[in-house]
Amino acid sequence: MLRPGSDGVMRSGAVSAADRSTAMLREARDLSADTISAYLSAAGFDGIPGNGALILNAITSRPRSVVDIARALDIPERETSETINALAQRGYVQYRATPPAHSRELVILTDHGQAANDVAMQGFRAARWTDFPFRPGDIVVSTWPKTGTTWVQMICALLIFQTPELPAPLSQLSPWPDLSKISRDEVYAQLAAQEHRRIIKTHLPLREIPIDPRATYITVGRHPLDSALSLYHQNNNKVLGGLDGARPRPEERPRPSPSARDWLLQWIDTAPGPHVHYHYLAEMLRHLSAAWSLRHEPNVVLVHYADLSANLAAEMRGLAARLDISVPEAAWPDLVQAATFTQMQANPDHFIPPGIAMKDNASFFRSGVSGQGRALLTGAELGRYHARVARLAPQDLLAWLHHNEGHG
Repeated sequence: MLRPGSDGVMRSGAVSAADRSTAMLREARDLSADTISAYLSAAGFDGIPGNGALILNAITSRPRSVVDIARALDIPERETSETINALAQRGYVQYRATPPAHSRELVILTDHGQAANDVAMQGFRAARWTDFPFRPGDIVVSTWPKTGTTWVQMICALLIFQTPELPAPLSQLSPWPDLSKISRDEVYAQLAAQEHRRIIKTHLPLREIPIDPRATYITVGRHPLDSALSLYHQNNNKVLGGLDGARPRPEERPRPSPSARDWLLQWIDTAPGPHVHYHYLAEMLRHLSAAWSLRHEPNVVLVHYADLSANLAAEMRGLAARLDISVPEAAWPDLVQAATFTQMQANPDHFIPPGIAMKDNASFFRSGVSGQGRALLTGAELGRYHARVARLAPQDLLAWLHHNEGHG
């Protein structure tokens, strides 16, 4: 439930987990079937019947029995069983035997099923932008994870409100329409009720959301190795959960992750393919390439993380100019100070998106220092990285991404 504050900012009231789960399942059924089917087909995932994608997501967070899946999705048990059998025949799921005391087999995802679910969820997120009601002046922050998303959201909020004391947490001032843990209706209502200039977050590439002339689109670039290292640490800090918000039971949680260096090398070498996942270098460069191809459009702005680090005040002034926002000269020192990592680290709870659970909120912001990813690799491994990215993205984009490294 959304309630207006005295300042006109809409804030979330209490919404039960059961109500949110029901709303999400209804949305997944009503909104995204055609879009999800198109995404799955384009990625080569064929033979997924009717409610198959919904069932895949229902068992992402933990194994479930056919009966439990049918109840959770409000689908007849016979239809659920037939769909799961079809998914099993095509290698998307498998049955797991349980101890004799348990009478029901559990259904779990295979790696192939997890890959299909990743693609289906990308389609689900993109479907949320269909017929999005833009307003003049909207700011869309379209970024790859851990490239400076929250940083740029904060800068935009400071420029709009022109005070270090924002009227609400950033996650409320800058909603995230494609966050799958919040219903589309809920986030649309939150945005519709906002009276200030809106800042809208997305991790979708610009090619997958509408480009509206009334809006300004900001994409942040960051050296891919630094972004990957930040993502590695965030993944280790995140409490996992599925569409319905259920958390994995202790015996079902992933094994301890590899070292940062081993993970980084795997991230570099993973070949492009249908498994759309934030871990992969190819997907990051695909996202950035979409913005790079539009960089000459008057309403598309590219910002580099290293430039924010090197001269935050200048970059904030540059963004203010691109957004046509006038800031009194006397206000600049306080606004710049409020946008520093030190200040944001002091209040991490104000920045973590709703529905995202962290083991340690204070670790949401790490050091923000550039070069840490490269420091983990040998010269030969860096050479392998540069050879790989040269096959994945335009050279001028890579030169821009690597400009703080000294070579492209």
